[in-house]
Amino acid sequence: MAPGDYGFGFDPYTPSSVQPFSDNIGSLPPIQPSPAFARNGAQQRPYGASTPQTGDKRKATEVPPPRAMSFEEQSRLAAEEDKRRRNTAASARFRVKKKAREQALEKSQKELGDKVHTLETRIQTLETENKWLRELVMEKNGGNEKVVTALLQAKDKSEGKGSKSKDEITAKTS
Repeated sequence: MAPGDYGFGFDPYTPSSVQPFSDNIGSLPPIQPSPAFARNGAQQRPYGASTPQTGDKRKATEVPPPRAMSFEEQSRLAAEEDKRRRNTAASARFRVKKKAREQALEKSQKELGDKVHTLETRIQTLETENKWLRELVMEKNGGNEKVVTALLQAKDKSEGKGSKSKDEITAKTS
């Protein structure tokens, strides 16, 4: 071989072994298969995609093996990925709202618990004060319950409640 001669054959065109174009196009399979929808509700996975095990997560850098994908398949995968991203964002928003709601409930619970404690303390103080005042009146009148009953009835009449029996008064104050 001479320098610069690369062995290209510049012989006249030789016919190839490829069959000539067929006029019977209807018998050829379609270039793009019609979309098959799963009737049983199971999601179809693209060829080569494995089902992740429980607890496994897909990594953002994970790329499926390169292969020729149709425009429809690419748009379907893009739509699935978009849906997944929107769902993830919605889940994150839900978790934030749930946490805020729980914190508000805990704060409300603490405030109500403090209020209950304050009111219980106030009730106990008033009951003790009532008991001391009753003992003072009894002591002043020499233990005569008729005087105490008369005083309570007079008080009730002045307030317009009517009179109560001694048992009702005792039951209410003890």
